[in-house]
Amino acid sequence: MVTRKRNEFLEAESSEDEDQGYDSEAAEESRGTALAGRAPKRQKTESGDDSDALSDSGEQVDGQDDIIKPGTKAKSKSKSQRTTKKPQTSDLRFAHFPPESLSPEPEAPEHDDNGADDALSTSKKQSATKKSKHRSGVIYLSRIPPFMKPTTLRTLLTPHGALNRIFLTPEPAISHRQRTSRGGNKKTLYLDGWVEFVSKRDAKACAATLNAQPIGGKKGGYYYDDVWNMKYLKGFKWRHLTEQIANENAERAARMRAEVSRARREDREFVRNVERGKVVETKERKKRARR
Repeated sequence: MVTRKRNEFLEAESSEDEDQGYDSEAAEESRGTALAGRAPKRQKTESGDDSDALSDSGEQVDGQDDIIKPGTKAKSKSKSQRTTKKPQTSDLRFAHFPPESLSPEPEAPEHDDNGADDALSTSKKQSATKKSKHRSGVIYLSRIPPFMKPTTLRTLLTPHGALNRIFLTPEPAISHRQRTSRGGNKKTLYLDGWVEFVSKRDAKACAATLNAQPIGGKKGGYYYDDVWNMKYLKGFKWRHLTEQIANENAERAARMRAEVSRARREDREFVRNVERGKVVETKERKKRARR
């Protein structure tokens, strides 16, 4: 039997293609390079055609100069100069447009309205915050369940309305230290608190619904049998609470300053009395020594 010859070069190329597989990115890149390589080739042929046409016209003019008689030398030179001038190249893409349309239009001056926009946005934000503060409502919790965290309180009250801010009063540091020293729970214990609702309607409904009601939740939970103690504060806003806290802090700082000044005054008086006693004692000792 006749054995058919195998082409090793073709087989090598096919095996390499099979090993590499299909790569979409590589295919797109190769396609882009191929298209990019075609455009300059066409431009080159067009420019070549123009140069050929110019060369042909130049050869014809030279031939005509050889044939023309000596008397008509000036005309032939002027004609040859006219023909040998380079034509103005124009882009074929804009051949169908008039030359006036190709000139760039002057750009209109841009007005800087950023300052006005910022002022409007800030005024809108301020009006929105004022409205939200006016519509908010605050409830007071006279008793916080033992060792309940603010996050847990927010989770329990969120189903009754959107919450804004929460403030809980922690226990004094002395009582916390005494409890932990006796081996008690080291968690923070909160005594009372205030909760701000975005809508005063939700705050009223929450206080009316949950007051003196068990917390509930999952049976067997830590706060399942505990009871809510809350009241809606009519006409009370969060700024009143912050003002009250600021006033209390200022009063505490004033009392502390008064106590410190009183203690310093007592210390100075004590030192003065001690120095005076020493002076009197030295005088009496000298008198006794003279006798």
